[in-house]
Amino acid sequence: MLRGKEYQVVVTACAPFKENEKNPTQDVKLKLPDRIEREGHIPINIIKYPVDFRNVITDMDIIPELWSGKKKVYDPGCKQGQKLYIDAMLHLGMNFSDVWQVEKRARRDGYDWVGDDGVPLPKHNGEKGRRWEGLPEVLVPVFDVDHVVRRLHEELPNTPTQTSTDAGLLYCEFIFYTSLATLFRAEEIPRVLFLHHAGKKTTKQDIEEGAKVAASVICSMIDQLEALHSALLRHNDRTQRASLSPQS
Repeated sequence: MLRGKEYQVVVTACAPFKENEKNPTQDVKLKLPDRIEREGHIPINIIKYPVDFRNVITDMDIIPELWSGKKKVYDPGCKQGQKLYIDAMLHLGMNFSDVWQVEKRARRDGYDWVGDDGVPLPKHNGEKGRRWEGLPEVLVPVFDVDHVVRRLHEELPNTPTQTSTDAGLLYCEFIFYTSLATLFRAEEIPRVLFLHHAGKKTTKQDIEEGAKVAASVICSMIDQLEALHSALLRHNDRTQRASLSPQS
């Protein structure tokens, strides 16, 4: 957790779908800085994954690759076998409102959505032989999403942002659960969030605002991971000291 001289955060976006000719998350992703400098702290390198998720279930196979640790996934020209640790990932999707939402959970079952290829998302995924056999009905990220949004309210008081416990049981929530499930199966910290861009906000100014929201969320994610890492170090130090202290 938290390795290297700069943090690596992946950001993904979604392609247009159904009758939507454009998906603002594509522009929001590109509008993000390549790097976030943090005074007194390790900088954050933002990896903008170039392939946007289409509205087809086969694109879900991309997500485990994003978490595989293979540098070639992000840099095809690098040498075979090189590794890249991803500190966190932020998935971007659009809702159909004028409010930005940070999702607090993702559900395994109950999806009601047909892809652009005519293939519906499976409704029952936890049964034997299914995609997420034996996994929890609900998965949650490691992050305190309430804190993430409180920070947004402080930094961007005029931007409508909120938490959400209902990502819609459509394609976006399927992406979020797939990412969380990948980490759950690997027994890794669920260091991923899903941000719903306000779908009614599509002007140039709205895109810039969306990028500010995403950047704030990314910084919150890394701040929380740093705090978690420090807490684990303190715990390990106390445990080691206790084991070395003389027994009475």
